[in-house]
Order: sequence, then C-alpha cells, then structure tokens
Amino acid sequence: MKKTELKEVTCCDHCSKETYVTACMRCGKEHCWECRKTEGVEYHHGVYVSGSGDGYYCSECDSILTKAGDNERHSAYRAVMSLRREVDVWGTDFQRRKKDAETRLAAAAKP
Repeated sequence: MKKTELKEVTCCDHCSKETYVTACMRCGKEHCWECRKTEGVEYHHGVYVSGSGDGYYCSECDSILTKAGDNERHSAYRAVMSLRREVDVWGTDFQRRKKDAETRLAAAAKP
C-alpha cells in the first residue's frame, strides 16, 4: 500500500539539519544543538541553576541587545552570567587558598 503524508519538520536555520531547534528570543532564528554553540549565546536563568527559563539569543541579536542595553530581560540574563563567572573565579581562588592552608597545617603538625 502506498500513501502520501504531509509532514512538518523543524530544521536549523544555519545548517538545515532536521532536528530539535531552539529559537532566538528576539528574532526567532532557530538553531540546532551544535549550531547553538557557535551561532548564539545561551543564558542561564539562575546563578546556580539552569533549565526551564533559560534564554537563547543568536549572535547578531545578542550583539545588538548588548550595545543598546535597554532590554530588561537580556540585561538580567547578562547579570546572571556575570555572577556565574564571579562564582567560578571565587571558587577557584577559594580552593587554592584552602589547599595552601591545609598544606601549611600539615607541615606545621609534623614533629
């Protein structure tokens, strides 16, 4: 038996791959998982968490919104990103200082 079906698919606007895509929150351009890494910026909605509520902007829109600085949601996403970076730097420095203190204590405790 033959049958003809009309099927709607989602495709990446960059590589044209038929797959799950994420749309830019400004222009609606859609990118697949791989292209999102190179063609846009993904923002997490919390300093310690990510998932539902995260935002995605294509590189062009991200650049425009960053320059303009007048989009409240984009500015908030950028603030969260900045705090995430700060936490990473603080954590790395803290681990270095912790290790140094523990090493000093171990050396001082030796007879």
